[in-house]
Amino acid sequence: MDVFRCSGWIHITIMDGGSDALVKFKHDNQHIPYWNIDVPEETQQFVRDNLDLSPTQLWDKILEKHADELPKFPRKSIYKIWHQMSSKKWTRDPNEMESVRILLDEFSKKPGASPTASDISSLEVIPLPDEEGFTAIAFCLPEILRKWGSQIREISLDSTFKTNGSNFEVYALLGEVSGSGCPLAYLLIQSSLDGTPGGKERYIQALLSHLRTKWNLKAIITLSDKDFSEINAFRAQFPEAKHQLCFWHALRAIKIRLSVILRRPKFYDVKEAKMEFDFIDEMFVPIGQETCPSSVSRFHFA
Repeated sequence: MDVFRCSGWIHITIMDGGSDALVKFKHDNQHIPYWNIDVPEETQQFVRDNLDLSPTQLWDKILEKHADELPKFPRKSIYKIWHQMSSKKWTRDPNEMESVRILLDEFSKKPGASPTASDISSLEVIPLPDEEGFTAIAFCLPEILRKWGSQIREISLDSTFKTNGSNFEVYALLGEVSGSGCPLAYLLIQSSLDGTPGGKERYIQALLSHLRTKWNLKAIITLSDKDFSEINAFRAQFPEAKHQLCFWHALRAIKIRLSVILRRPKFYDVKEAKMEFDFIDEMFVPIGQETCPSSVSRFHFA
């Protein structure tokens, strides 16, 4: 069995006279996941010979082979075998960031003279600033930008948080093409607690600036959720564009706010409201702030 310097520990506490044990363990560094050693060699070979299939497809075919009796190994074992074997296709270095850089460099050297099927996955690495406390890498898809970039007028940015073991945030920039979202670029960011303030926003700006200057992206509408790093970056790089918040996130925020009970709302300021919406009647007062609630007119809407 392979062993790793994972800086792990295990602590077992057994109480006197008790039948229970409290077990705590920790791994500081990730290593190759284990799988059930009971998986037969012929099944392991079957996985090796069919790495182009997904884990779900592999498991379905394995169940077909064991139609008379269910396999004694779990589905999770097959996934872990598949993951380790298939990862050899794209792992270039034990250090994950160095591996990514090597892989992106390989793809960026692919020819891209025409948007053929073989060239469509070619990549272009985007230069990023150095920000203390951050690790980041970004790339765009040149062939898609060559084909559709001049037609794109609406772009959106969204991210996923802690989707892998290294806690990288993955940002995806999409462009609207014939009513569908088309991937344009990606940004991966890992941050620490002592990261430079505003570092994330500057990374996003670098991503947007690259597409605006090199690929002449001319967006008139930008879209994001209520992440001020994204909003500020869009405003800085596309100041003439109309920025909108994601409709789904807006509805979700309203539902969450309305679901909170026994919380007094913010004091209503008519001057502040008029600055935001000029059609508001200056005589309107919320019933909660009315000195004589019984005198408030009741309105009935059809």
